Order: sequence, then structure tokens, then C-alpha cells
Amino acid sequence: MNPDIIPFPRRVAAPVDSSISVLVVTNDPSIGDRLAADVQTAGFHLKRCATVDAAVQILSTVPSDICIVGPLGLQDSVAQLAGQISQRGWATQLLQVASHPGEFAQHSTVAGVEHLTWPVNSTVFYQLVSGAAQRGRLSSENRRLKRQISNRNLRDMVGHSPAMQTFRQQIQHAAEQAGSVLIVAEPGAGATIAAQSIHEASRRGSRPFIRVDCHVLSVEALEVELFGAPCPPQEDGRQHLPGRIHQAEGGTIYLDGIDNLAIPAQRRLLNLVRQQRREHPITGEPIRADVRIMASTSIRLTQLVSRNLFRADLAEALQDYVVEVPALRERPEDIATLAEHFLHRVSVREGRPPRMLTVEAIDRLRQWKWPGNIRELENVIDRACSIDCSHKLTADMIEPWIQKPLAQEEEDIVPGLTLAEMERKLIESTFTRFEGNREKTARALQIGIRTLSGKLREYGYPPRGGPGSNRIAAPAETVETVEPMISTFETRAA
Repeated sequence: MNPDIIPFPRRVAAPVDSSISVLVVTNDPSIGDRLAADVQTAGFHLKRCATVDAAVQILSTVPSDICIVGPLGLQDSVAQLAGQISQRGWATQLLQVASHPGEFAQHSTVAGVEHLTWPVNSTVFYQLVSGAAQRGRLSSENRRLKRQISNRNLRDMVGHSPAMQTFRQQIQHAAEQAGSVLIVAEPGAGATIAAQSIHEASRRGSRPFIRVDCHVLSVEALEVELFGAPCPPQEDGRQHLPGRIHQAEGGTIYLDGIDNLAIPAQRRLLNLVRQQRREHPITGEPIRADVRIMASTSIRLTQLVSRNLFRADLAEALQDYVVEVPALRERPEDIATLAEHFLHRVSVREGRPPRMLTVEAIDRLRQWKWPGNIRELENVIDRACSIDCSHKLTADMIEPWIQKPLAQEEEDIVPGLTLAEMERKLIESTFTRFEGNREKTARALQIGIRTLSGKLREYGYPPRGGPGSNRIAAPAETVETVEPMISTFETRAA
């Protein structure tokens, strides 16, 4: 080689990204073979199908970066596939190919679909496919980061214990799945927060989250709530009322307390979970329902199945993934952190500087078994803060709210009392707890001091400030004398 000639540096070939997966969708075998050959020559992973339904089924199980669409049958269209991909929140990019630009005219309004006049040389084809795959991955990463930022419920899961770390891992794993989720939790442990966190961290996070309380609905009311019902003829000309499943399209239905679901309602729910179909309220025709089912229970469904109170096939269908919410007694190291979290929330609500827990108060909180879990702890903190405005929360301030066992507090509620009798029992028990201090009693009951004094005067107490005004009067004949009630009953009454 002539030493005076400086060779021009050769362009280094871009590395082939063999991790890109491509799905070819066309009902034309010859075009499908040629597209498949181009995909394999470029070094991409290949999958093929002939219809939109088959493509949706493949993408549901094994996501693809790119979906190359060729000629389709009369029943299929690029718009249908684009709609299914958008509705499910997939990051798959759509690339439609045709032999000349005129074939794209009827699809020009479909958002998110790129057009390619094909065939092209291998370099251009590789650049187009790899560029689209990169855009899809960036979009998927942006959605993931947005879900993390917007997921406020995860910040409410306060705690650093091993049980909470395992719980967070379960939530993250459940959010990445597409099947049904069963949340097993004791009352007050936070099942609803767990369900909301799974939904918001999932691909459906931007879609509706609909909660249905199975504790309070009858069989008929629950079926109407879920599936809808025909409208009366005079109601605005509408033919039927849409159910919650229709409202949650693309999102999540959360059945709170599914262990209370009656057997007759379980059959229709089974069809929804297994076949993703719901019945039209008027015609009864099956309609596709794109919803994710979550449910919570405080009792193991296997126990209900053994007692013939729950369908075995429905219990199996609901447990694609099971999340166990730890009880508060299983993570005592989180009690102080949770209490401070609730103190901060009270301070923000009242516009006051944050209160502090004394060492003795923290020890007392840790000694209690918390049968009502986090909800009971929150109630104790709220009640203790409502009767004292000092900057410290001591053991003496929280003791009145946690000193009685749960079994005893339920014994205090005598069946058959009227509303007025229950009101008197509540006021007198709170008055006794605070040793006749009317200001603290009024704060705890969240009523005015004049209202409290008027009620006490009705019950036979002397006027405020008079002799004996801080002592309990003799009970009326129609009201039995009982022990003071603790915070759980007071919370229910409030």
C-alpha cells in the first residue's frame, strides 16, 4: 500500500439487538413468510399469527416489542389491534406494511400506528424495527416511573420490619401479574390499601379501581351492583343501569370481604373470573369484560369450602396470586413508627406542631396485642390527641383507650337497647373514663360542651360547677349499669 495514501476509516457496524421480539400478524401466508424471513435475517425473535384475537392472546402471555401487521381478514383491522393494545396499557409498537402508500389511506386515522412501504433493504428494515422497539421500551419505563411516583398508598405502608419487607415484595410481584389476586388479612390490617397499591403499581394503574363491599350487600343487591339491571321505562329513556364491571372496564374490581358472598352470587362471579365474560342486563348475551379481579378475605377460603359455604372452583380461580397482609402483632417493631405516622397526620389535620411520644407511651403501645390491628392503633392515637393538646403524648393519655380486652368491650353492648339508651351509655362511660372532666369528655365525643351539659342534665346530673356535677348520677330504670366502653365501640357509634 502506498504510504502516502491514508485509508478512510471503515464504519463500524451497529451491534444487532437480539433481545427485540417481533410478532408478525397477517392472514396472507406468502407475505407472512417474507416478513418472517426479514425478521430472522435482522436477528430478532419471531412469533407469527393470522388474526387479531390470536395476536391479543399471544401478547397477553408473552409481550412483544413490535407487532408488524400485514394484510388481514375481513373481520380484523389494525384499529382493533391498536385499541386492544392501548386499552391494556401494553408498550408494543405497531408497524403496518403495504406494497404501496395508497393502501394506508383507510388506516391513516389510527393513532400510534407507523406505516412502512415494503419491501425495503435490510438496513432500513433493521433501523425502523429497532427504533420502534426503543421507543416502546422508553414508553414502558416512563409508565413504570409514573406509577411509582403516583402510588401514594405505598407510602402509607409504614414499617421496616422483615414482615413488611416481605409484604412489599408480594405487592410488587402481584402488580406485575395479570391474573386474579386474593388478599388474606385480618380486619383492620389494611386489605383495601394493599389492593389499591397493587392496582396503581400495575399496568392498569391509570384505569378505574372500583371497590364493592360484600359485607353489606344482599345477593340481589350485589348482582345489580356488579352486573347492572334493566331500568324502569320512565327513567330518562335509558334501557339499563350499567354495573360496576362496566364502570371498571380496563381496570380493577375489588371485592372486599368475599368470604361473605352468598352461594347464588358465586356462580355468575365464577364466569366473570374464568371466562372474562359478563351478561348483558337485558338480553343476557355474553359480553367481553376486560377487568382484573381482586378480592379480600379474613377467613381462609379452604375453610369455607370444607364447610360447603364457598365454591371450590371459585376459590381456586380467585387465587392466581395470594397476598398475605401481616397483622400488627406480627411486626411489633413497626408500632412506634406507625404511631408517629398517625401523630403527624393528626398534626397536619389540626394545623398544630407534631406531637412526640414518650418512651413510656411507646412501651405501652408495644405491650398491647392490637386485636383491631392498624385501624385500632390509629383510633387510639386520634382519641388520645383529641383530649389533650400538649406537645407530648404520655402513657397515661393512651391508657384509657387500650386498657380493656376486646371480648369484654363486646359484652358491654347489650342487645335490644334503643338509640337514646345507647347514646346515654356512650356519654356516661366516656364521662366516667375522664373522671367527670366535661371538656375532655366533649372533645372525645366530638360534641359541644353545652350539648354535653344538656345531656348530662337530662340524665340527672347537677348543673355544671354545682355540687356533685362531676359524679355519675343514679342510672335510670330502663338503662342497665355497665362498665365504661372503650374506643372501638365509641368509634363505631361516632
